[in-house]
Amino acid sequence: MLLWLIIIILSPFLFLILPTRVIGKKYLKKIKNTSAIICANHQTMNDPIIFKYRIDPNLKIMAKDSLFKNKFISWFLKKLGAYPVNRGGNDITAVKTTLKYLKNNKKVLIFPEGTRIKNNENVQLKNGVVLFALKTNCYVVPCIFRKITNPFVFNTLLISKPFKFSEMEEFKNKSIDKDLLEKASKILQGKLQFLKTISIKEYKSMLKNDVSNNII
Repeated sequence: MLLWLIIIILSPFLFLILPTRVIGKKYLKKIKNTSAIICANHQTMNDPIIFKYRIDPNLKIMAKDSLFKNKFISWFLKKLGAYPVNRGGNDITAVKTTLKYLKNNKKVLIFPEGTRIKNNENVQLKNGVVLFALKTNCYVVPCIFRKITNPFVFNTLLISKPFKFSEMEEFKNKSIDKDLLEKASKILQGKLQFLKTISIKEYKSMLKNDVSNNII
């Protein structure tokens, strides 16, 4: 409740500092009362702030563990809903935390590229997002910032239609193994790449006609 109040009060100031237009926000209604992984490209430390004030103040955020070394910063990040993950190895605690959130109808923000990519190049995704999605049968929501999220730079965040791998024929009744994870990652990467390259005008037209699911 306190977090909601703080974000509501700060939102006008945050919009002035990080002005971001959101296109496709209507799709979030589909995941309003269920679990979902929000996955996006990661360029600066401003990215999660934008998601918090423009998308959902209650988002849980997977963040690299080095950010939690300072006690005050660690306390602040945890208050914002962030939790640490060791990206260099198998972090069992982070895995269990993510699965717990998703099994309890929470929404988790994960950057599937695993690090900040400032030039928006197409890099191979980590398998974490698709592993969590397959294990919990939750929705996945691909999102893309079209510019680097620098202060006082007007930006656009594109949101794609939520989807479940279990609704795709190639994933029904299949055991999770390396090949399945790679297949799922390629599908997710394709959806993110689509959002990176389509013109904003064309995407808005697609949303208006509600045909984006046929393409992405």
